[in-house]
Amino acid sequence: MALFATATPAHAADTTSAPTQAAYLADRLRENPVYVSDQLPRAVPRSTAPDFARIAKETGVPTYVMVLPLQSVRQGKELLDAVHDRLGRDGLYVLLDDSSVTDAAAYGVRVPADDAWTVQLYELPSDAGPLLSFERFAEVIAQGGGKAAARAEAARAEYEDDEPAEMYIGQADRRNQSFLTGIALTGVPLLILLSAAYVRRVRRRYAGSGKSTGARTPRRIPALVAVLASAAVALTALSVFDQTRSSGVQPPTPAEMSARVERVAAGLERDPVYADPESPRVLDARARDRLHDRISAFRRSDGGGPVFVSLVPQTYESEAAGDSELFAAAVHAKVREDGVYVVADPGDGTIDVYNHGLRLDANHLFLDLPDSISLGDSRADEADDHLIGERLDALMTFLDKTPRTDRPAEAFAPAAAPSPTEETALPPLFSTDFWPGLFVGVFAALLLWALLAGVAELVLRRWRPAPEPAHRLALTAPREPSAS
Repeated sequence: MALFATATPAHAADTTSAPTQAAYLADRLRENPVYVSDQLPRAVPRSTAPDFARIAKETGVPTYVMVLPLQSVRQGKELLDAVHDRLGRDGLYVLLDDSSVTDAAAYGVRVPADDAWTVQLYELPSDAGPLLSFERFAEVIAQGGGKAAARAEAARAEYEDDEPAEMYIGQADRRNQSFLTGIALTGVPLLILLSAAYVRRVRRRYAGSGKSTGARTPRRIPALVAVLASAAVALTALSVFDQTRSSGVQPPTPAEMSARVERVAAGLERDPVYADPESPRVLDARARDRLHDRISAFRRSDGGGPVFVSLVPQTYESEAAGDSELFAAAVHAKVREDGVYVVADPGDGTIDVYNHGLRLDANHLFLDLPDSISLGDSRADEADDHLIGERLDALMTFLDKTPRTDRPAEAFAPAAAPSPTEETALPPLFSTDFWPGLFVGVFAALLLWALLAGVAELVLRRWRPAPEPAHRLALTAPREPSAS
């Protein structure tokens, strides 16, 4: 089957002028030596670019920084070489993803890039984040070759088996903290009160035995001690469990959360096929032109309409939190034109299809779309481009054969993505599992008191003197007979 056709002049002009990934990034670095992608607002908001620029100056050499999605940095050294060739400027080139420095290369300058990369890899925990990772990287670069090599060797030896403890806690850790606080807040004072009551009972038991049980304690003192213990537990818990966020990332602004959607929507208004310039190209000129022709034919067909194809990676760090349906709905709202919205991920090769307002059978689109189109097969897994061009061509054939309906299909509004602010904010300490912890604390105090009381009884039985035998007791008799 012929998959490609001769490009029309208009389409040919579009594809030949489309920049490659390296050319696009080189142009961005020519404008500013620090480039932060708009695809990672949940992990690296674009407002952090001045912080990266400030840290880059500490290296002492011209430094070019690129923060991109993970899918875009897999060929790290090759991408750095290509960007340097396009930019034509010597210096230190650093590539980061949403978590750390992934690659670095020096061109025309002498800096310990490999040792600095090793240090930030071993010395920092996995949740340190890209900004702190780059800060540690720049710090080692500034130390020079000798000190950097020694520090890298020491870091490798110290953390080769066990990485540093994480800097932040998660939601489950906070729930555990709340649960433990609740247990202590009721368990400790209740145990004090129960113990005081038991001591008073023991004293009454031995009041006439001749054994001293110490001075009597006023009843108010145990209650006061219990109240003070509760306050101490609460204040200690607030001081020790003082974390408020599960990440060091500053919350993104609404503009940062919508930047990528606006970029893609603007691109689709000019061309129904939008290829993310930050990602490796997965459509060559012939496949792109073939796709344009198929889209034009479908638009003219009976019951057909516009088709918008977004070749954009879908990661959890994006505004849609990796939900392609939510991304497609947001793009549709910006484009303000009904049609079939296709989201193809150049990173993992998945293709998702969503109908917004066309007379297409929704069940057929949702249930009958072949896995070879949506997920690919073994050949697609092995190919660098995931055979996306071939699979998009098959998708257009599938759309041509999709049954038409009398009325346009109504698209369901997908659930909103988690708020980045609420997502990283830890719940208050006195919430969630704190309340069950209060009840567990009562049972724990009773159980522990019973155990301690049992041990105390065993000790007291050994400590209490045995009664004298009857034949050793002095014979006593009344001096006068009783009235009876």
